[in-house]
Formats: sequence, C-alpha cells, structure tokens
Amino acid sequence: MASSLRHRRRISTLLASALVALGLTTLQGGTPAAASPPPTSPQTTGNPTAAQALRTVARFKGEWDSPPTVLANGETVDAPLMGNGDVGVAVGGSIDDQTFYLGKNDFFSTATNGIEPLGRIVLAVPGLAGADHHVVQNIAQAQVEGTYRLGNQTLSSRSWVSATDNLFVTTLRLSGSRPQDATVTVQDGQGKTPPTSSRNGVLDADVQAGTTDAPGNPHARIATSVRGTTARPSGNRISLTLRPGVTYTLATAVRSSHDTPRYESVAHAAAAAVTDGSLAQLYAAHESWWRAYWSRSFVQIPDQAVEKSWYGSLYLLGSVSRAGKYAPGLWGNWITGPMNWYGDYHANYNYEAAFYPTLSTNHVAQMGNYDDPILDWMPRGKAKAAAAGYQGVLYPVGISPNGTSAADDLYNQKSDAVNFAGDMVMKYEYTRSASYARKVLPYLRQVGLFWENYLTWDAATGTYTIENDAPQEGNAYPQTNSILSLGLVHLLFQGLIDMSNDLHINAQLIPTWQHIDSHLAPLPTMTRNGQTVFRQTSEGSGWVTDGNDVAIQAVYPGLQVGLNDSPDLLRTARNTVEQLNNWHSDNAPATLYAAAAIVGYNPSTLMEELHSEATKHSYPNMAVHHYGGGVENLNVTTSGLNEMLLQSFQKDIKVFPNWPTDSNAKFGGLLAYGNFEVSSSIRNNTVEYVRTTSRSGSDLTLTNPWPGKRVEYYANGVHKGTLTGTRIKLHTTVGETIDFAPAGTSLSTIRYELSQPSKTATTASLTTGFETGQPQPTWTDTVDNVDTNGDGNYGITGLCCGLTGPQAAVRTGEQAHTGDASLMYSGHANGGPYDHAYMQVYGFNGAPLTVDDDTTLSYWIFPQSDATTPWVPAGSDDSTCVAVDLIFTDGSNLRDAADGLHPSAHCGRLALDRWNHVTVNLGSIKKGTSISKILVGYDRSGATGGYRGYIDDVTIG
Repeated sequence: MASSLRHRRRISTLLASALVALGLTTLQGGTPAAASPPPTSPQTTGNPTAAQALRTVARFKGEWDSPPTVLANGETVDAPLMGNGDVGVAVGGSIDDQTFYLGKNDFFSTATNGIEPLGRIVLAVPGLAGADHHVVQNIAQAQVEGTYRLGNQTLSSRSWVSATDNLFVTTLRLSGSRPQDATVTVQDGQGKTPPTSSRNGVLDADVQAGTTDAPGNPHARIATSVRGTTARPSGNRISLTLRPGVTYTLATAVRSSHDTPRYESVAHAAAAAVTDGSLAQLYAAHESWWRAYWSRSFVQIPDQAVEKSWYGSLYLLGSVSRAGKYAPGLWGNWITGPMNWYGDYHANYNYEAAFYPTLSTNHVAQMGNYDDPILDWMPRGKAKAAAAGYQGVLYPVGISPNGTSAADDLYNQKSDAVNFAGDMVMKYEYTRSASYARKVLPYLRQVGLFWENYLTWDAATGTYTIENDAPQEGNAYPQTNSILSLGLVHLLFQGLIDMSNDLHINAQLIPTWQHIDSHLAPLPTMTRNGQTVFRQTSEGSGWVTDGNDVAIQAVYPGLQVGLNDSPDLLRTARNTVEQLNNWHSDNAPATLYAAAAIVGYNPSTLMEELHSEATKHSYPNMAVHHYGGGVENLNVTTSGLNEMLLQSFQKDIKVFPNWPTDSNAKFGGLLAYGNFEVSSSIRNNTVEYVRTTSRSGSDLTLTNPWPGKRVEYYANGVHKGTLTGTRIKLHTTVGETIDFAPAGTSLSTIRYELSQPSKTATTASLTTGFETGQPQPTWTDTVDNVDTNGDGNYGITGLCCGLTGPQAAVRTGEQAHTGDASLMYSGHANGGPYDHAYMQVYGFNGAPLTVDDDTTLSYWIFPQSDATTPWVPAGSDDSTCVAVDLIFTDGSNLRDAADGLHPSAHCGRLALDRWNHVTVNLGSIKKGTSISKILVGYDRSGATGGYRGYIDDVTIG
C-alpha cells in the first residue's frame, strides 16, 4: 500500500508564484444562512421528527458494483444485509450463483452452545454469467435491490425480510428478448443438501443447528415456493424459466423448533398460503413497521459520511433485534458459517454495547430481549458464586441462551454480572419504567449482594476496595480496584437506589447501598508522558497499550465522570482519551467515542475520527468493522454522535454539549434520562430552540443553552412567560411538550424551524498567525492516517529527546514571522525509500472552507539548518521538503492537484534559516470544492537525519 501511494505522488517544481509578497486579510466567520421567514400565525406540520427522519434516511443506501468478498470468516460480513430481529439474510455472489445466507437468533446448538448457520438459498441464472452487477441496500425501505445487465437483457430483483413475519421474499423481473432458465437450491447452513420433501408446489427443507443431533438441539424448516410459474421441485432444487415481462416471486418461510413444536407444518403452510394479495398486505405491514421505526428520531449534521453511518447503524439495529425474539449474539443474525467465539453473549462489553444505542436514539423497543439470557442464567450465576464461596451471582465472560454457556470461564474477572447490569440501570434511568424496574430488580439485588460481600473495607482510607478483579481477561493476581468495576459498581448501586426510592421499597437496604456508593475507592490515576491519566488498577495492571479502552470505561459505560464534574477530573479523563489514542483499534471504538464526548474531548477531533470510522472502517452495508467486534460496533457512531449532541446522564439535559464551533446541526426525538424526547438545532453557534416531550411526567432539569439570557417558555402550545438561570427546573406531566427559545422567539417560529432541515454551514476564509485569540490548531503532533489511508507516516521518528514521532504544534517565543507564535514542525528521517510524515493541523468538517475562483492559500515557512538548530545535520536541506497540504471534502488533496504543490517539490527550493512566502491559487485548480482539513507534510525519499522549521501567517481566502 505504501509503495503504490508513494509512486502516485507528484514530484515536480515549485510553483512559479512562490516567494511573492503576502497581503494579509482578517479572519471571516461563516456566512450566516438566510433564514426563511416563519409563518405569520402558529401552525403545526404534523410530527416534525417523523417528517425530518423519513426525509433524511431516504438519502442513504449501500451499494455494490461487484459481489462481496468477506462472507465466511466467522465475523462481520461485507454483504448486503436484511433482517427482522430474528431471521437475518446476507446476500453473496453474482446472479449466476447468488447465495442468500439465512441466520436466526435462536439457532444455538445444544452440543456447543454456539450459534450455527440455519441455511442457504442459491439462486442461479447461468445464462447471465458475467452480467454487470449493481446491488443497493435500501435502508429506508429495508430491502435489497439488484440490477444485472448482460447485452440487451436486464434482470431486476427486490429482496426483503418481512418485518412482521419470518418470511423472506425475492421478486425477479427479466427484460429483453429471450427467456432465461433459473434454479433455486435450498441448502443447510454448511452448504450441504438437507432432507427435503415437496407438496403443493412447496419445497420443504429440514435443518438442525450443528451436525450433532444433541438433545434439545433446535431444528428448523425452510419452506420455499415460487409464484409466477409452475414450480418444478426435484430434490433440494426448484427449476423455473424466467420469461421477459413476467414477475416471479420466491417466498421462503422459516420456522424453528423454538418458535413452535409444529414448526414443520407451520412453515409449510406459510409458504403455501402466499398469494399476490397476501404479499401486498405483508409488504404494507413491512413498510409501516420501518416507517414507524425511522420516525422516532433523526440527526442532521454537515458530515454526511458520519450521518450515513448513524442511520446505517440504526438500520442494522432494527434488523438484528426484536422484543419477544432471542437476543442477537456477537455477530447478530447474519450467520454464514462457524462464528468466532461461538457467536455468544460476551459479558465484558460486547453484548452490552450492541444495546447502548437503543436508548439514546429512542429505539428502546429493540432492547426488549436484552434481559432474557441474563435472567435465564441466574440459577447458574447463584450456583457459580456459591461454589466460589461468594453470595449473590457470579457470571462468566460468555453465556448462551436458556441458561447455557459456550465458554464458562471467569478469566479472573468479577465484573461480568455488573457489566450486564449496566444496560438495565441505563434503561431504567432513560425510561423511568416502574414495570421494568420490578422485572430486573431481583437480578440487580443479587449482583448488589455479591458486591456488598466481596468489597473490602479499608479503615485506614475509609474506602471500599475491590481485590483480585482483573480489568482484562486473565490478568494475574494482584489486581486491585479495577477502574472498570469501580465505575460499574457505582452505577449499579445508584440504579438500585433510584429504582427502590421510586418504587418505595428496600428502605432497609438503601443506607448500605448509599454508603458503598459514597465510599468506593477513588478512580486510580498515574502519570504518563507528563499527564495525569486514569490507571487500570490501583495495584496490578497499569497502563496497557493493547487496543482496549479499559482505562476510560469508568466514564462510559460506567457514567461516573461528566461535564458537571471538576475541571481536574475532566482533564484527567481527556488526557486518558488522548493517551489511549485507540480510535480505530479492535476493541475500543464501541465505547471510546461516547466516553470522549462525555468528558468534552476536542469535538473537531471526534468528528474527524468518526469520519474515519464511517469511511475507512465500514463496509458498504454500513457495518462499522473492527476485528473481534460485531454488532457491538452499532454503538460507534450512534452513541458517539449522540453524546456530542445531547447529554443527560447526570440528570441534567444539555444540548450540543460538545459540538464543533461553526458547525450547524439538528436533531429530533433523541431520548434523555427521565424519559424526555428532545429536539434541538444549532445555527451559527447559537441554539435556536429546545423542545422536550415528557413521556413519564418526570421533573425536568435543562442547562440553559443561552447563558445569562432570558428564555421563552411554552407548554403544550401555551405561552408561560420567560425563565432565567444557569439551570432551568420544571415539573412536567405525562405527554407534556415544552418549547424553549431565546426571549422574543414566537411559538410559530419554533414550529417552523422544527419543520425545516438543518442549514449547512460553510466558512468563507481562514487567517491565523497562531497567536492567542486567533484560530488554534485542531490537533497537536498528530499523524494523519485518515485521509492518507493509513499512510500518514513512513519511516519518520521523533527528532530527539525521547520524542516518539514527528511534531506539528504551536510554539511561542521561538521563531515567528509576525507576533510571538508559530507552528513548529519536526521529525527524523531514517533513510527509507518513501520517508514522509503528514500531520493534521486544522479540521473543518463542521463548516468546510469553500474554494471560489479567487481563493488563495498563503503561508510563510522557515526551514532550519544546523545553523539555527542542533538537531539538523550539517549540510542537510531536509527541512525544506515541507508544504502545507489540504484535504478536500471529495477526498482529494492539494499535493497531487498540480505540479509544484507536493512537499518534495520544495526540497532545496526554499531558503534555509529565513522566512519564505508560498502562495497557491486554489481557485484555478480546485474551484467549486471545499476544504475539510489542513495538513503539514514532510516528504523526501531516502532522507536521513532530522528536519525542523516553522510555519506562520496562514491565510486561505
């Protein structure tokens, strides 16, 4: 990869316009979007959240121009996906041999307690071998559409898994001048021929989970019929002839022995009963379910890749989980073969993380099956605790359905049961459902009982400590005060207290729980690279660099640090995020992004890294993919983005609590603690309104989005006056809708803005000398591996003094063209064939810099020799091989846009130890584009030794 990228970069002469006088300009903000005049009288526009959501999701689709390639490696597949929360279908292959892989959430083998593939349907049209391949995953309508062209013939297909019935449907329509023979072959999950029979035009195939007929092993029937022709079943195959202009429908009913003991007859009857009328009704119900699903919430942000990933993750969530069905395991219901880690319910974040987004996105119904396998395991959990000499319950890392386990190991972790409990506490805090509290309290009580007896009281410090509890699998003794367990145990007892108070029960236990919550050992810390950060334990594992984010999990999912906490604690949390730098590792993204947003980590950096997740770490089906992580990654962009838009876990609703400046955005229907549906919009750095709808009649606390200003207040459409204060507190009633806006805002204006899409923000120009009060860099000393496809650094190490990598950071009092500050760059080349380092400096994803016909890039650069720094070898001009580079929103860059723009083109052309002026006429080469990022690049093949210098007075405009 590095080699091919290097050969594509242009090596040519410096721009003729270099070393020309600079005309300084002043910084201009983004041009305010002109607001359309609101209606002159109050009006309603239906449900504004539903209208906005349906309009927005319709823009996003997954597309393939060739068959997928990752289909049977035991993890997330890159195929088009469909599902109804029970049955899942992945589509692989070309039209002459297209395979629909069938999976089902309940198909766990009793021999292995691991999930098994259910079956396959192979559609083959051999006469179209070599056809052009175009497949679309239409998430708004939850269907997959195929177009296959060969010569003057086109075969169109539409596939969907009914949202309300376990029926998989594919329609086929051929155009052209001649018919095509086709076959439909039904196979078991391993691709082998199962026992079959045919009756009344229905081909029945009987399959079982795994290859061993163990007691209780689930069985299923795949019953298939074809409408539009007389089906010709034989063995496990149906033959048919596709004639131009005729619509053919392949309908497959799936029932398992977990669905009903009569699964064979029920599946057969369902396939036999398919008619044009019944299919039309079923599809109408399918569309209705998904319309209602999408109508619950929406987001609109400038970064369309991240926005698409948010909706794509929700599509996969809606496809993989339903109340009343078995919960999805590690890989959901897209089971194509033997799955890694048995595809079970892993307790140390994997299982839990898949359900986190159901809450903040207001899709709580998709969490309806979360508790079932956990509660079913309680008898074994009690027995496991008792066998180890403990009270309460003790759970292993991996469990399976119905009180089983594929890998009944503790790995020296005591946190698995309390990790399972975290989602339950969150769900209660979001919904305030008394019936839900009653359902899960018996389990939570048992988890609490374990910790009441397992904690050790340290009289010297007046704290409860956690001994011999591994933060990661297999950490050896001693492991004291695992930061993960500390966070989750806090959350557990806080939930127990809240539920018990609300239900007026457990009064005798609450003081004990309160004492534990207020006296748990503090979160352990340490010093790393001169910064105070969280440590994994107070004794045992310290700082571990292995792609996990255990050190920050007391923040999320533990929820023990937030924006209402002290500056020192927040600084420690942000330092930990920065030092972890695990944005795209195998195990961290599902929780790291939300944690970073919660503690106020640089929002521009967050958006850049989320953009990378959406573009570099996602399949075309919109599944965020990291090795070892399946449906847990549904939480990456969803909760990561949601916590930037809305925070409430400290029982204080904050809108846009960690949002990039100059970035317009809008959301509707997101859920907040206390069961409040919240909608808001920000434009030109000002919140336009906040709408809250109280679903449980909870007390409302809102951080005033307009500090120091009066707030207009409407309840159920009636003006109630104005409010003031840092926090607004109100009593609400069930179903009450309250609108807040800056004083003087009419209700008609709020309603109008609710109905309008978010206005895109742009920035007209940038001017900075890096001085205080001027725009400061988004990143410090950060290699760009996002827009260089992982090729941001080749062969460059730290210049000196223990530095671990190249630098690009503001320095004051060293060298400056004007003022006192400038951007220092440095690194050490090691003689590699493609030595280079591209460093991120500014990000503009929220409000891209527009390039007009007269837009110019201008900057001053001071490359150093050994005369001005001891870290550059005598005679070296490597410091001149540097240029300001730009990344555009279409993914292109400046360095390859024209001759003379590449950093290597500057080698030996800039004067050492003096300020050189470089200008680039952007309008002549990139007019009509927008700039998303500014980089500083060093690039010289075969270079050896240090390079260093300064850049100042950067202007784009």
